[in-house]
Amino acid sequence: MLRDSVVLGIFVVATASSLGWSSDDARVLEEKAASFQQDLLDKHWLDGLYVSIVPSTPQGVQLPHTVNEPGNVIHSGVWTGRYLAGVAYQYAVTQDPWVREHGGEVLMALRRLQEVTGKPGLLARGYVRGHGPVEDWERDGRDSVEWHQGTGDYADYRWYGDVSQDNFNAVLYGYAVYYDLAADDEQKEFITQDTKRLMTHLLENHCRIIDVDGEVTQWGHLGFDPDPARDEYYNTIVLPRYRRWGAEGVASLPLRASLLLLPDLLIAHHITGEEQYLDLYRRVVDRYKDNPEPELYRRPHSLATLARTDHSSEGQRYEALYNLIRYERDPKLLALYNSWLADLWDRNWMEGNSLFAYTTFALWPQHQPPPRPGQPQAVPSSVPHAEEALALANESLRQYPVDRVLRPVMNSLRKEIPLNPEVPASERPQSATPLPVNERPLDNEYIWKGNPYQLDAWLKPTVTAWAFACDDPLVAWFTDSAGRIFMTLDGGDSWNSMTAGLRGASVQNIVASDTRTFVLWAQTNEGVFLTRDGGMSWRPAGEADVPTFPQHDFHKGVPLKNGAQLRIDENSRLVRTSANGQTTELAMEGWRIPLARSLFSTPWGVIAGGPGGVYRSDDGQQWQELTLWRENETGPADYLHAYWMGRYYGYLPAPAK
Repeated sequence: MLRDSVVLGIFVVATASSLGWSSDDARVLEEKAASFQQDLLDKHWLDGLYVSIVPSTPQGVQLPHTVNEPGNVIHSGVWTGRYLAGVAYQYAVTQDPWVREHGGEVLMALRRLQEVTGKPGLLARGYVRGHGPVEDWERDGRDSVEWHQGTGDYADYRWYGDVSQDNFNAVLYGYAVYYDLAADDEQKEFITQDTKRLMTHLLENHCRIIDVDGEVTQWGHLGFDPDPARDEYYNTIVLPRYRRWGAEGVASLPLRASLLLLPDLLIAHHITGEEQYLDLYRRVVDRYKDNPEPELYRRPHSLATLARTDHSSEGQRYEALYNLIRYERDPKLLALYNSWLADLWDRNWMEGNSLFAYTTFALWPQHQPPPRPGQPQAVPSSVPHAEEALALANESLRQYPVDRVLRPVMNSLRKEIPLNPEVPASERPQSATPLPVNERPLDNEYIWKGNPYQLDAWLKPTVTAWAFACDDPLVAWFTDSAGRIFMTLDGGDSWNSMTAGLRGASVQNIVASDTRTFVLWAQTNEGVFLTRDGGMSWRPAGEADVPTFPQHDFHKGVPLKNGAQLRIDENSRLVRTSANGQTTELAMEGWRIPLARSLFSTPWGVIAGGPGGVYRSDDGQQWQELTLWRENETGPADYLHAYWMGRYYGYLPAPAK
């Protein structure tokens, strides 16, 4: 809570000392930003493109981002656009020439997203280097019609299509902020040309994104073309998605239904100076502004609405409102747009969402640029809960986790966390109050779009069977509850999937030959298969070839080397009984989540696993976690975006010089 707040006019002055912050806190956040930016360049940087999720690697390791490496690029346009905005704030605060040069590389990547498709104005979602099927996306029998090989100058890139409205809007958002705060004349001209190409594609196709196959992308409708001649199309194709708005036809939709289109038109007019964009903006506004708001936006905030909130969509709305309110001058329209902002704020002021909070403060009641970038800036006192929300937002950056590996989290086991009673029993439970950012499961790509009430995520599969080679202690196999089979040739240091040759069959159990190293049988939902090369190839096993598969009773005790026994009890806890049988105690010290689902006695010792991971032990006391499945980590662009925005507006204290 704030200790000392000074009310001055319509503002609440919140200095570092009044927030309980020290100069050391501010310095730590700045150092964290510098470290994260280097990590981004090492692991998440592909010719200026931001790759959000990558294989977990040691600090300082640089990743090449090729088709042989499973980086997640299908949302790269969104996060690269938002990162560009963060770079713009960074430059505005620091005036560092390197930052502007860095921004230029991001601009080149966003242009490459257009040019790699071979269709002017059409963005790709993302790209990787190289040729051939992409790991984790097109291999192992998977197929995707959205992956394409570049041509000409981009023949060495493989790119992903079906771009959606959030990709398109985030790129224009980044362009607008960078154009205003960081771009030199050459970069402004660069942004102008790319904005024209994007918007020409959009307007020539009636506010739709048309893919290389000539069809509108799945989420490629950005608002509504106001021409009544388009009504029949919208009523047939698009309106079913808006039934929850209560509209009987496109003509009765509220202006809010075009929220994602409106800022794009103002951005394009602001950057290019061309009146066609402003003309279309006015026609959209004039047609829809007097239509009533839907019932769903008139309902009071409650645990029931909270349980069904789409936090990712909230981020898109904040992003749209930022430039919509920055560029609009009409008082009546600003009042309407601020009512939309107030709706969002009512639902999440208490969540400690740094990006949402700084955006709200900057826009309420109208955009307030700082007197000087980075100069301490008061938050508007007219913002409800301003003081508490500012403290929560800044605290989230202080708590923002340095470890970005997507590790299992199971907060539903914590009895002290109140549950939201409005979440159906068939769905995953949610907390009734926001969790601190360092206690939540990591969002898969951008923490500010994550659900702060989510309790559990990234839980591991259950290991269902083990098998070991007859004459090589370094060779072993395991299967998991997802029906996959993996093999190691180095004693468990690395594992490779052997599932591809099974042609979609789900593995239930395995048994290895007791005379030949790489002979293995797999019991599947489509019968028994045999491999003679460890799993690289499989064939149906003849009836005479089928061995007896082991039966696993995971609640039956297994022996330890010291004569004690381990078993899984009725509460899914792992317990150890002494050799003389006189004492029984919990045996899960060091486990990430104290639940066990399977237990095996193996040549490598006892191996047990649960939703938190898999562990090995000789004595049931000291456990070593095994890495059976590849671990991934998410990048820090979300922190850098919010941190530098907070610094730019002066809501986040700067370190003392």
